[in-house]
Amino acid sequence: MNHVHNKNAQDVPTIPNPESSRLVAGKIPPGMLEEIVFKRKGKRREEVLIYPGIGEDTTVVDMGEEFLVASTDPITGAEDMAGWLAVKVALNDIGASGAEPICILVTLLLPEDTQVSTLVSIMDDVDRACREENVSVAGGHSEVTPGLTRPLISITALGRSRGRRVLRPTQARAGQDLVLTKWAGMEGTSILVRDFAEAFAGVLDAKEAEEARNLFFNISVTLDGKIAWENGASSGHDATEGGVLGAIYELCEASSLGVVVYADRVPVLEITRKVARFTGIDPLKLISSGCLLVAAADGPGLCHAYAQAGINAAVVGKLTTRERRVIRQGESVPLEAPASDELWHARHDLQHRGFGG
Repeated sequence: MNHVHNKNAQDVPTIPNPESSRLVAGKIPPGMLEEIVFKRKGKRREEVLIYPGIGEDTTVVDMGEEFLVASTDPITGAEDMAGWLAVKVALNDIGASGAEPICILVTLLLPEDTQVSTLVSIMDDVDRACREENVSVAGGHSEVTPGLTRPLISITALGRSRGRRVLRPTQARAGQDLVLTKWAGMEGTSILVRDFAEAFAGVLDAKEAEEARNLFFNISVTLDGKIAWENGASSGHDATEGGVLGAIYELCEASSLGVVVYADRVPVLEITRKVARFTGIDPLKLISSGCLLVAAADGPGLCHAYAQAGINAAVVGKLTTRERRVIRQGESVPLEAPASDELWHARHDLQHRGFGG
């Protein structure tokens, strides 16, 4: 578990009364994780090298010659190709550490009266994603669960380190560059256009809508993490819920560092900007699987390595020992803890306007 330092009193969130408070959609707030979840982690064992902490998406277990790297993730905000997406998102945490994914365990909970064809479709998607990533389905659990309104898929991914070294957010250092691969908000853009096709019919033309749907196929960071590892990076973090700004905040929490974020340098596709404008959301706070945030001493050099592999990348910030700031259109504002992902706000907005999804 990583302990947070260099925090002002006003930065520490107030933990609500558990008896009278309710949670909202999205990730559990960081302060609540620190006070409730991370303080209840069972018996410590010397083989377990990484325990739960802000920004720590994987655990590492010392197995002798190599480390076992493991992570788990659910899919709750997507419907189309949910099985495929669930595999990719879970494997991304392994890839972000620079490790090699090996296999997955699948937990699949289905609502009552689910058609058998839905089960076939989900598992076809799981199988396809695993073949693309060269991993096996090694086990899991499936059942029909009363009370659910849509399928719930949770994937546990297992991998192995390369030479007993992994990339960790806690290993980031002041003075390092922050590099982001691909484009912010890719996953959220694809989910929204896939699940609310009718809503975006007047926002995106046919070519743009197809491009948005196909962003799904760019969300793996297995290669991104391998390149970061090979080029001496210290830290990798997959930008999931909370988007790019959320990932930067989590990396800073894990490493107890400050940051200057160059928001205007964050790569964002025009189709994402159009989706964001239509739904009134911030693309830098939109779920962004496929974007790997990397801390490295030579950001431009790492970007060159990514370019040689055909991966878009940009230097989007600099780690510091001081406060955390975001510079956007000439204005400097504090980097805030991630709240509910913009995907949920967009879905609510579209449903309120009468669109399905």
